[in-house]
Amino acid sequence: MTRPALQPKFTPQFDSTALLADYGDVRAEYEAIQHSTALIDLSPAGKLTINGKNAVQFINGLVSNDVKTLAAGAGVLAAFPNLQGKVAALASIYHTSDGLLLELDASNRAKIFKNLSRFVPAGEFFLTDMTEQLALFTLQGSRSAALLTALAGQPVEFTTARTITQTTLTGTPVQIAAHARTGQAGFDLFVPVNAAAAIRQALLTNGARAAGQTALDIARLEAGLPTEPADINENYIINETGLTEAVSYTKGCYLGQEVIARIHWRGQPAKQLRGLWIDATAPPAAGTELWATNDKGESKQVGAITSSVRSLALDRVIAFGYVHRYYLNAGTEFTLKHGETDCGRAQLAETPFVTTSNGN
Repeated sequence: MTRPALQPKFTPQFDSTALLADYGDVRAEYEAIQHSTALIDLSPAGKLTINGKNAVQFINGLVSNDVKTLAAGAGVLAAFPNLQGKVAALASIYHTSDGLLLELDASNRAKIFKNLSRFVPAGEFFLTDMTEQLALFTLQGSRSAALLTALAGQPVEFTTARTITQTTLTGTPVQIAAHARTGQAGFDLFVPVNAAAAIRQALLTNGARAAGQTALDIARLEAGLPTEPADINENYIINETGLTEAVSYTKGCYLGQEVIARIHWRGQPAKQLRGLWIDATAPPAAGTELWATNDKGESKQVGAITSSVRSLALDRVIAFGYVHRYYLNAGTEFTLKHGETDCGRAQLAETPFVTTSNGN
C-alpha cells in the first residue's frame, strides 16, 4: 500500500501586537539604536526551514541570489521573484548545520510557505514552518556585539553580513546572525520560544533597551534601508528597488531571471526607489503622488511616496518613493499631491540620509 506524501503544516500566526509602536519614549529608543543597544521584538517574522537532499537546489531555482555556493554559517539576501521579475518576497537565507533557514517579513510568510509546500511531495526535501517555535529578537546599536559577548561568555564578532553561528545564552542554544537593520551594528537572535522570556530579560538586564517599530523605522529610513511591504512588494521589479546585493547575475536559471537580467544588461528600469527630502508639515502618507514638469512645460505624475518619517537626527521629513527614470537627476524637485490637493514639495536626495560607521 502506497502511503500519501506528508504535506507541510502551517502553524497559526504570531500575535502581530508583539511589534509594538513604542515603549513610551521614542526618542530614548532611537538613541539606544544610535548610541547603545536596542532590543526589538520581530517574532511575527516568518521562519522556515528547508532540509534534505534537494533543498539547496530547489531554493536556488526560485530565488534571485546564489544559494548553491553558500558555505556553512553563511547567509544571503535574496528575492522570490514572480515570472515578471517582480518581488513576491525578500528573504534572508542562512546555511545552518540543519539545512537552510529562511527569515521573511510577516506579511509574506503564508504566501511563501504555501508556494513552497506545493513542491514538497515531488521533491527530496522537507519544509517546516518554525515561526511559532522560534522567537526573533534583533539587537541594533554600536554596543550590541559587546553585550552579546558578555552574555555568551565568548566573542560574538562577524566580518560579513548575514553570517550565522550558534552560541549559548542563559543556558539555551541560540542562532545569532549579523543583520544591520538600521545602519548600526546589528544581530538577529533566533530563540526557542520556551526560553524567549528569560533571554529577553537577560538582554535588558545587561544593557539593552526595548524599542518599537517607530524608532526602528526612523533609524532604518535615515540609513537609506527600504522595507517590506511598504517600499518593496509585488508592484516592483527587483531592479527598481536598488537592492543589488539581492541578485546574482552569474548563477543558473531561476524564476523571473530573464526579465531581471534583460533590464540589468540592456538598460535602466522604468522607475527607481530613491530618497527624498520632504518640505511638508507632516510626513506624507504612502501613495502621495510626485508631480514634475517635463521639458514641454507639462505637469505630470512621475512617482509616488512609499514611506516617510520625521528624522530625529536631521529634524526634517525624509522619505522613500519610486521615481520615473526621466526624473532622476540630482536635485530634481517635485510637487506632492494627495488627490487634487497640493500638500508640499519634495527633492531627490542621496541615501543614506544619515551616515554611520558601525554597520555589519
